Amino acid sequence: MENKTGYIPYLDGCRALAILFVVFSHVGLGKIIPGRFGVSLFFFLSGFLITRLLLTEIKEKGRILFAAFYLRRLFRLYPALLAMILCSSIAAYLMNCSLQTKDVFAALFYYTNYYIGWVRTPVENCGRLLDIFWSLSIEEHFYLVFPLIIQIALKKQSDHSIKNFIYLLISLCIACLGIRAFTFFYYHGDLDFVSNRIYFSSHTRIDSIIWGCLSAVLVFQQSANKYFTFLQNKWVITSGVLALLISFSYRNDFFRQTLFYSIQGYGIFILVPLIGVHKNKMLKNLLANDWLIFIGKLSYSLYLFHWIALKMSTQFFIEFSLNWQLLFWPLTILLSLSSYYLVEQPFMQLRKKFGSSLH
Repeated sequence: MENKTGYIPYLDGCRALAILFVVFSHVGLGKIIPGRFGVSLFFFLSGFLITRLLLTEIKEKGRILFAAFYLRRLFRLYPALLAMILCSSIAAYLMNCSLQTKDVFAALFYYTNYYIGWVRTPVENCGRLLDIFWSLSIEEHFYLVFPLIIQIALKKQSDHSIKNFIYLLISLCIACLGIRAFTFFYYHGDLDFVSNRIYFSSHTRIDSIIWGCLSAVLVFQQSANKYFTFLQNKWVITSGVLALLISFSYRNDFFRQTLFYSIQGYGIFILVPLIGVHKNKMLKNLLANDWLIFIGKLSYSLYLFHWIALKMSTQFFIEFSLNWQLLFWPLTILLSLSSYYLVEQPFMQLRKKFGSSLH
């Protein structure tokens, strides 16, 4: 964590944990594996790493090169996205299922989250092949405006501007909580309706990304030693652990739709950077294991293509049965590895030409 410009291996291990939480929650273990935690962890890591990259760029070049930033995002996400849409079209044909043009456009232009949460009427299960793009939509909505915000906020690079930026990030987290609470009470008559509005919407979920942005600013821009000392306080560690335990166990409807995301975000905000600076390196070294690092690097393809395997397995076999598992796992591995090596890797060099080194 103290490495301000280079590669931090254990963060890829954290990314591996995030995708494993998501995948295992989708294969019949959802009651004991909190998949929503995996998504929150993904969001945090994304916010942390992107903010780190932007802070480094401001420090080295004096400003953010917006065209290069968005081209890096394009080369990072779009090749696998297009491959996934193509594979989804083939899967829909094999399942004798309809893949709606509206779903394709929503995926291509990153509004799947609002489309499935606010607009689309219920469809058959096999027709939801592109629903997995909802979380990517939230990320891209945030990164559409965040580079401009950080450029304006930190243009002077003074202690005063940094503190104001930190206050802004905290205020945005509080605002997201307020919007969730308002949404819950406004639509309180239909819990499923409320849940979709809150779970999928950018304006109710971006605080999970902002927690990562805030952590990166404290580590790489503000006085990191104060933050590291804060993180290693035993009461702070206890509060972070309790925050996650409460988010896993407390089932009140209002809590699950509102405070849940804030409390879980706080827990991740404490514990993920703590792993990097704690004097006991056991967990950090475990997360830096070669296998976990590889799964972390594979996580984007794994996230996308496990969804196709899931829908196909459910179409042809009883959900979570032995035959279901025997189709799901080999197909997930085959599609994910193919995407990673044949689609993602060839575009890595293009990303590097536009300054990619951290994310």
